[in-house]
Amino acid sequence: MVAKGAQLGPKLGLQAAVHGDELNGTRVIQQVFEQLDPAELKGSVIGAVGANPSGMLANNRNWQLANDGGDMVDFNRVWPGKEKGNAAEQQAWLLWNNLWAGNATLFVDMHTQSRGTEYPLFIYADYRNPQVKQMAELFPADQIKADPGEKGSVETTFVENKIPAITLEIGKPKLYQPELIARSLTGVRNLMVQQGMTAGTLGTTAKEQKTFIGNEMSSIRAEVGGFSEVLVKVGDTVVKGQKVAVQRNAFGDTIREYTATHDGRVLAIGNDPLREPRALLVRILFNNPEPQCADGC
Repeated sequence: MVAKGAQLGPKLGLQAAVHGDELNGTRVIQQVFEQLDPAELKGSVIGAVGANPSGMLANNRNWQLANDGGDMVDFNRVWPGKEKGNAAEQQAWLLWNNLWAGNATLFVDMHTQSRGTEYPLFIYADYRNPQVKQMAELFPADQIKADPGEKGSVETTFVENKIPAITLEIGKPKLYQPELIARSLTGVRNLMVQQGMTAGTLGTTAKEQKTFIGNEMSSIRAEVGGFSEVLVKVGDTVVKGQKVAVQRNAFGDTIREYTATHDGRVLAIGNDPLREPRALLVRILFNNPEPQCADGC
């Protein structure tokens, strides 16, 4: 979808469902366009509601490959794609070269956590870039991670090409969460006001939301398979050594106990009691005081 303003201005790109089961962002983009008035808009807004149609149709986060019996590709690790690559790489190449490159001057890539897990309203942002930092803090997120990026991801591809971008993680997969969608919409509006694309005053930002900003995170994962009980909630403050999860076998015997690795804030939890080895139980966002981690580790 494209809304071209009556006057020239910035070009804002919005994208959702790079992972096919991460859907909150689709409703954010729809609402942005429902409320736009091109006659009063300076610049353009471009929205890609379903970047990964293969994953969406399969009801799965990954791009589905059919060759040689089938395979799956993390569509957020193959950007900017390959003109003659596999289907996922070609889709990324087409989106990058035929839609985004040259048509976006700032960008928000919208995700959620994966099935069986959950996030709050959370942002990955490369704080080495002052424009990216400013973008992130215009959103009333619960938590922000100052983050150097992930090679092959959408966000990092844009930042490497000098287009300020953030990854906006909007809660849980496979459902709409109206409160998180509304706060995401506030952030997009704030961004448009700050960029002079639309008139108005800023709504709630990270400052008013009292967003927790960290520079490193630690993932506590299941060591064995079993029934897990997570003892903390997303957003809880935890201290190092605090018990945060237990695992039991089919008879109810405790087979593992897990404790917080750092003082910090609970960023994500595994909300599906069935956990196999290496499955996420608790992720903690914290601040590492080492100078090399100032802008993210």
